[in-house]
Amino acid sequence: MAKSSGKSPVVFVTEPMGDESSEYAIKKLREEGCEVRLGRPFTDAESLYSTAELTSLVGDVEYLMVSSRELFSREVMEAAPHLKSISKLGIGVERIDIKAATDLGIVVSNTPIPENFLAVAEYAVAMILSLAKGLKIADRNARVAGKWRSGRSVFMKGKTVGIIGLGRIGSRVAELIRPFELRVVAFDPYVDAKRAASFGVELVDLDTLLRESDFITLHAVVTAENRNQLGAREFALMKPGAYLVNVARGALLDEAALNDALREGRLAGAAVDVFEPEPPAPDSPLLAAELESKTLYSPHSAGMTPELIYKMPLTQFENTLSAIRGEKPEYVVNPAVLPHWRRTRGA
Repeated sequence: MAKSSGKSPVVFVTEPMGDESSEYAIKKLREEGCEVRLGRPFTDAESLYSTAELTSLVGDVEYLMVSSRELFSREVMEAAPHLKSISKLGIGVERIDIKAATDLGIVVSNTPIPENFLAVAEYAVAMILSLAKGLKIADRNARVAGKWRSGRSVFMKGKTVGIIGLGRIGSRVAELIRPFELRVVAFDPYVDAKRAASFGVELVDLDTLLRESDFITLHAVVTAENRNQLGAREFALMKPGAYLVNVARGALLDEAALNDALREGRLAGAAVDVFEPEPPAPDSPLLAAELESKTLYSPHSAGMTPELIYKMPLTQFENTLSAIRGEKPEYVVNPAVLPHWRRTRGA
């Protein structure tokens, strides 16, 4: 095992999950001779680290194992002159400054395992169907209101589903939804028409997708270019009575514009698993009682199956252990760093 300056490698786990596989990973790192430091347990928004706090904690850290919630800016990385690796739990890395990491010779990895993206795709389809069939309202009518043979259900055959982002999750959504005999369109500037066609999907521009889709589901990663990709202009383009599903990232849409679209009746409903910030403020207009019948919310739990909870921390551990040994982690986000990452940052 590689060691720096003749001492034990320092690994900082910023928000230990406390589950069986996380505890196993921490135990194995210690058996490998690492000094493992544990941050606050992953609980709620009150435990979030500030930039100032992170910079004070990473001075001699060489390997970071992080969650989805910390913000790793250039400032934080520059405060860690020995940092060689950041291993992220989950897929999205929008809270890590990838350019800064590459400039500074830090390899960044994530855990895009099948148990993650397959589960999220299943969840997205479940949200589409729940909105279409009015299951939330139907349950309330039967359980609380005693309103029998009431409610509304959308007939799916012949409708159009628009997928924004045709990567691993978006393409799986297309495969799962196709048996309903729907038209499936997608917007993704990084996918060609031939690949889209292999999933039974028609590529269109974003405006066409918005105008023609009865259901729109978001599956893009957040970049500087698509932050708040759906705002007031985009909601105004949507087909009246359309439904929106977001199981990707809250930053992809303007929540104030979503609130307006729901209240004005432009959208018939929305199902949202991700917010910006998380959790949403208790006084968020989206949580208001008058929107309850139009919305279906969940607490960033689309992928949280027992299989994922077990395997994802192990994959994060394996990425970290590879970096400690001077080997390429399995899931590298910034491959451009690989030729020089081991020769920098105090290695």
